[in-house]
Amino acid sequence: MKVNFFLLISVLYMPVSMAENIEKKILSVLPPDSKIESIEESVIEGLYKVYFGDLQPLYVSSNGGYFIYGDLYQIDNGSVKNLSLLDANGRRKEILNAISRNELIKFKADSEKYSIYVFTDVDCGYCKKFHSQIDEYNSIGISVNYAAFPRSGIDGSTYQKMVSVWCSDNKKDALSSIKKGSEIDPIFCTDQPISRHYNLGQVLGVTGTPAIFMENGSQIKGYIPPEELLKRLEG
Repeated sequence: MKVNFFLLISVLYMPVSMAENIEKKILSVLPPDSKIESIEESVIEGLYKVYFGDLQPLYVSSNGGYFIYGDLYQIDNGSVKNLSLLDANGRRKEILNAISRNELIKFKADSEKYSIYVFTDVDCGYCKKFHSQIDEYNSIGISVNYAAFPRSGIDGSTYQKMVSVWCSDNKKDALSSIKKGSEIDPIFCTDQPISRHYNLGQVLGVTGTPAIFMENGSQIKGYIPPEELLKRLEG
């Protein structure tokens, strides 16, 4: 079995034969068309992290015959640290950082303390409530970077509305207007990112909106009032 180039990069410190064996055995039990993204050493000797498209890895023995799917915890000076969550946050951060800043609709705080990503839907009630307080978020130092996530998918009226917003000359005004209930004239442009954002949201684990992500990749699910969100960010 031939190990692909990207997999080789991730297994430089383990025998290729071991990587091949792990990949072969794990693929035999994963759904058809699954692909191994990387195999990496874990903090436990003889246990490897195998990524296969999910944010969370499988923890696999060196012979590929045993695996664990669940959270890995570390006892650190009397406290417990969720290593799996930290890994997932790191992968989310990479995905978020890869989004072009030109594709996001940014409401920047004058005195920025924190910058967050918010996957939004223009027909979502709590998204509208969140945006109705955008000045409050900004006033306490929280900048908001909007990405698109039409909950009904990349088809239908919500998707079309969001395409029109992202294709508008003034995206901020268009987004604010439609979230207040105004109609928007249909517009289309070839460089609109709605489908791309939607697919990235699914990879990130977005299931509802607004979906808030901190810069470190941590997710905060659902609507959070301004002062409470600030406490979460400071915490």
